[in-house]
Amino acid sequence: MMSKMPALVKKTGAPGIELEAVDRPTLGRDEVLIRIQKTGICGTDLHIYEWDEWAQSRVRPPFVVGHEFMGVIEAVGEGVDGFKPGEQVSGEGHIGCGHCYFCRTGQGHICRKVEIIGVDRDGCFAEFMRLPETNVWKVQPGIPREVAAIFDPLGNAMHTVMAQPVAGRSLAIVGAGAIGLMACKIAKAAGALSVVVVEPRPKKRELACQFGADDAYDPVKTGWLEEFIAKTPDGVGADIVLEISGSVSGIRNAFEMVRPGGDVALLGIPASPVTLNLSEAIIFKGVTVRGINGRLMYKTWYQCERFLLEHKLDISPLITHQMPYKQYEEAFGLLQRGEAVKIILDWE
Repeated sequence: MMSKMPALVKKTGAPGIELEAVDRPTLGRDEVLIRIQKTGICGTDLHIYEWDEWAQSRVRPPFVVGHEFMGVIEAVGEGVDGFKPGEQVSGEGHIGCGHCYFCRTGQGHICRKVEIIGVDRDGCFAEFMRLPETNVWKVQPGIPREVAAIFDPLGNAMHTVMAQPVAGRSLAIVGAGAIGLMACKIAKAAGALSVVVVEPRPKKRELACQFGADDAYDPVKTGWLEEFIAKTPDGVGADIVLEISGSVSGIRNAFEMVRPGGDVALLGIPASPVTLNLSEAIIFKGVTVRGINGRLMYKTWYQCERFLLEHKLDISPLITHQMPYKQYEEAFGLLQRGEAVKIILDWE
């Protein structure tokens, strides 16, 4: 009889997730079995937990939730030769087919058959998880385990910032959650001339300034947009705007903040469809818009590793809470109330 393990499961199409005993994964020939040590809770996990419109249209329960993790290799399949038991690893959560046009041209993150752990297949909120050898990433000495557990969102931030040239340009970030805060530090390290943040929560605005933002605006405050525009070079808006909140108002603000001819990168996932005046927001302004999905495999991973080790990028202050996985309800509650930035669940 197959052994069981604890896991956080999205059982049905309703709000919440449950702690269950599920079957331990069966290891395939080219797969690695990872004993999970630490996991991060992501905004996508919150979408799934709350069962909002996006989650209802995207995921199909039941499945194990979670895609931010680090752990130790427990076992390897007979076809695996690049890893061995005992090594500390993280991993890329987008699993492509490996043979389509996108996978063969360096765009595996948008493979039309891609499966995302914790969304399309069982994820990492469990004692064990299996992953193809090609998706496993060794954690280099000098990178704290808590940071290794959030390489996934760090990669999101890195991909969003580096999708367009940032050196010597003014940059604005909409949303100061974990990814927005990471983006602040990355943008400054990459040579951005200035970085400002738009965020409604006071504590997160304070954190943004600690993470390198030159200024932070409250989008609820009357006149903030006019004040922001007036302070930009020549009063025309920011060269680049990164939209990371996924809120309807945040997306619309991004296109008002960007200067004519500027760049907007969209990472945040709206909970429902968003309407936008394309003529005024994009076409007549000549704005370049980029959709950011996941990470470039594996260019972004190398960039993250080098920024951490060579640029001494310190993202640990955004980890506001660490708690045992059995306290997951409390953890999700903290995130829902905006009382946490990044929460690490400990599976040891």
